[in-house]
Amino acid sequence: MNQGGFAVFGGSGGLGEVVARQLAQRGPVQVGYLRNQAKADALCAAINATGGRAHSAAVDIRDPASVQQFIEQARGTLGPLAGVVSVTGPAIPLRPLAEVGLEDFRRILEIDVLGSFNILKAVVPVLKADGGGAIVMFVTTAVLRTLENDGMSSTPKMSVAGLVRLMAREAGPDNVRVNAIAPGVIDAGIVHSSFEVDEVAKGVIESCLAQTPMRRMGRPEEIAATVDFLMSPGAGYISGQILAVDGGYSA
Repeated sequence: MNQGGFAVFGGSGGLGEVVARQLAQRGPVQVGYLRNQAKADALCAAINATGGRAHSAAVDIRDPASVQQFIEQARGTLGPLAGVVSVTGPAIPLRPLAEVGLEDFRRILEIDVLGSFNILKAVVPVLKADGGGAIVMFVTTAVLRTLENDGMSSTPKMSVAGLVRLMAREAGPDNVRVNAIAPGVIDAGIVHSSFEVDEVAKGVIESCLAQTPMRRMGRPEEIAATVDFLMSPGAGYISGQILAVDGGYSA
């Protein structure tokens, strides 16, 4: 794998920020954001202040032209890319599938499934041209073990997992590795907001934790360390995998 930079879609989010900080220790980083430019800029300033190299750029993964522009900008600014991470995900309703509205269903699939398709389609040719590299997509532990009232997390992310496996086979001959991380209950982002939504949402999180052998939330740093490993030479023969970081929930 080349020793280039890293593009992080969703780098201004709760998990994305920690992932970007971790990867910045390995090489220059482009932090992608949709709306929260202030947070993305502050993150880049913090990375730059500690001797790293980072800059931010807007991107809407629902728009293939926006994704293409983001990747081209990253390559132009950082040089050859070594890896791309998608830590993206829409706000989701935690409730029985029968109670999910059609508009929510369409919105979530557009972001998760179409967005992931757009990312993979834009990124693979660039990494191929740069001599190879690694892609890490984020899914959910619910793709490995079904959790009631969590269908709008698991359903689209199962499609993303399928795209990951397929692209790993198709891009492997070009030295491009594609994997996914399936987090469990992590002490960041959606877990915090879900506790504030309603009792059903709280119940989903509490049920998952109750069925997690390690009996605690995961730490964002543990997720970032896993991304870092998958980007490293030590993971050079790992591709097409859905790697659970869930404290044993999916066992």
